[in-house]
Amino acid sequence: MVVLDATITLVALPSIQSDLHFAPSDLQWVINAYLLAFGGFLLLGGRAGDLFGRRRLFLAGVGLFTVASALDAAATSPGFLVAARALQGLGAALVSPAALSIITTTVPEGPDRAKALGAFAAISGGGGAAGLLLGGLLTDALSWQWVFLVNLPVGLAALVLALLYVPESRVEDRSGGFDLAGAALVTAGLSLLTFSIVRAQDFGWGSARTLGLGAGALALLAAFAALEQRRAAPLVRLSIFRTRTLTTANAATVLLLGGLYSLFFFGTLYFQEIKGYNALETGVAFLPQTVGIIAGSVISQRLIARFGPKAVLAGGLLTGAAGLLWMTTLTAHASY
Repeated sequence: MVVLDATITLVALPSIQSDLHFAPSDLQWVINAYLLAFGGFLLLGGRAGDLFGRRRLFLAGVGLFTVASALDAAATSPGFLVAARALQGLGAALVSPAALSIITTTVPEGPDRAKALGAFAAISGGGGAAGLLLGGLLTDALSWQWVFLVNLPVGLAALVLALLYVPESRVEDRSGGFDLAGAALVTAGLSLLTFSIVRAQDFGWGSARTLGLGAGALALLAAFAALEQRRAAPLVRLSIFRTRTLTTANAATVLLLGGLYSLFFFGTLYFQEIKGYNALETGVAFLPQTVGIIAGSVISQRLIARFGPKAVLAGGLLTGAAGLLWMTTLTAHASY
């Protein structure tokens, strides 16, 4: 449900823009608000689960996500929808680390845990890929509100099942508290940086407004870095980035997801506003991408076993880059 929501909304964007009268430059905040709140508070959600109980945080996160989904569907203005999407992202930031921690603390280490984590990864990847097709189906058959309403029965079922079957757990050493200030700083810094980039097309890249917003964003992120170095229990220990393998993997993920979500966003607008597809046709048009993601998830483990992670990572990034480069040749009259 959490990963699905990052993509299911994309195909509905033109309908949302028409109904709620979004400005073209503001439409991306339907996606940005969710992802920034999700990413900014993700580490805080993990720490809170350790301190207050993982099942408790999972229940709180699913409840918040479900309520926010209902608010999304009830939105009557751009500002209302963006605010509700941010609230939904906060719920996702509580759910995701709690769900993963519940798996690692309740399933014994060994083959069973490997299977459980494999299922977790497959559901996450499959949910993101299926979101484009499901979003098109719901928007075309019903309305854009249903890309959010579909979360309600899933959320309610998850709450009931968690209450019945998920045991409570938390870390024994709960000293150090949790870094709310760090989460607020990094989320505000990333949001302001994104806003400055989005509005640069209106203000001008070299204008005082754009440079001022960028400087403010960098100041917030610098304050976050300084705070993390002083805290006994920081949101993230910056020293971990001295590990070259970790830093490289994170950089690769930033590039991968930056390219992927940009393709989804602009691809949706291209199919519907340039090619004249409806929402369902747009979802079907993304099927090659969906199949590619699922197939890659399945065969990657075999390739890693044979060639090692470095070769598979390099090959995957080069293949994806080639596809994005090919996409730059699209014109308004290009064939599907």
